[in-house]
Amino acid sequence: MTIDSNTIFPTMFNNDFRDIVNHKFTEYCEKGGRGSCKSSFLSIAIIWLMVNNPDFNALVLRKVADTLSDSVYEQLLWAIDVLGLTDRFKATKSPLRIIYTKTGQRIIFRGADEPKKIKSIKLKRGYFAITWFEELTEFSAEDVETIKLSTMRGGDKFWIFYSFNPPSSARNWCNKEFKSSRKNTLIHRTDYRGVPQEWLGQAFFEEALSLKERNERAYRNIFLGEPTGTGRNVFENVTLREITQKEIDSFDYCFYGIDWGYYPDPFAYVQMAYNPAKKTLYIFDELELLKHGNEQASNALEEHLLNWYGTDVNGHCKVNYKNDRIVVDSAEDKSIGDFILYGWNIKAAIKGPHSREPGYKWLQSLNEIVIDPARAPHSADEFSLYEYEIDRKSGEILSGYPEGQADHCMSAVRYAMESVWRRRGG
Repeated sequence: MTIDSNTIFPTMFNNDFRDIVNHKFTEYCEKGGRGSCKSSFLSIAIIWLMVNNPDFNALVLRKVADTLSDSVYEQLLWAIDVLGLTDRFKATKSPLRIIYTKTGQRIIFRGADEPKKIKSIKLKRGYFAITWFEELTEFSAEDVETIKLSTMRGGDKFWIFYSFNPPSSARNWCNKEFKSSRKNTLIHRTDYRGVPQEWLGQAFFEEALSLKERNERAYRNIFLGEPTGTGRNVFENVTLREITQKEIDSFDYCFYGIDWGYYPDPFAYVQMAYNPAKKTLYIFDELELLKHGNEQASNALEEHLLNWYGTDVNGHCKVNYKNDRIVVDSAEDKSIGDFILYGWNIKAAIKGPHSREPGYKWLQSLNEIVIDPARAPHSADEFSLYEYEIDRKSGEILSGYPEGQADHCMSAVRYAMESVWRRRGG
């Protein structure tokens, strides 16, 4: 079966469809704003996969079963109709399912109210090659893993589809989990601007532009699918982008920090540079380790920096990185002593009551904190997700920097930059 993709889904999905057909990835996340046609695209892809693979069945899920018939069920019937295959499928509402009559393949619909029960579904032919989690934000991460363990068996090829409108809070698990593409997972964000206007209607575009004029933050979240934040972000000056090697090579001086940890708190090493004229901090290298003793952490850091700087023709590191001063958490005398013994140039940070506040205030005062999310993903997450807390009774934002949120890389940054922000009076 072949289709003319340019007439049934927006061209912005062409590469995704090609990857799905060629099974380039196992997991595909289509996230985006209202009117982005992501669910329409996935419903077409599911029907195409089934028609072209006689052993493939599909499991389509919403968190609550009562929402299935008016959403994904109708969406898949639409896809069947658009593909001109209505006479080849039989659809029933009790039970809720769609059958490809030529082979008996099935599209089964289930709510994830009790995800463990899904493993009891029996098929007459083939296996569940396709699983679609629609409105992923309704599920918990645990729901998803439980269901995948139940369905990913009986075959050698699987397609897991996720679709959702990103919540405004960057701390939401979907936003954190599906931030950028990774091995075996394609993540694609789309919005209505890539959809032909006649498909959505003039009124839709007018509504979007009206909201943009009234509330741009809400517009960016609802229509562009951006996790714009809750308005409680501590660091509003963070920019996530690639920091090129050319930029890194141009820095005159770099700063290094370590926050000690073992488990559940990690050992965190971060490298950065600062441009005082632009009041801009650049974070472009890190190493996080769990369950590493001091000697193991030292060895891992040496290996990391050897890879970072590269070696000469004799196999020696091009840079004597142990000459670089690393400012570390002063609370662990043993760790400091061990690392000095291992040959590192260690300086203990100046700490005391309320020592975080001046460092964080200085970071907030910068024009920009640029973080490369590929080179320093944990730093990117921590700075992006760090939010002021809310009083549960009044709903008001609480003052002060919250405890309990991940801040290990942020602490390493604060230690590393101590000589700068203390010289400027915090």
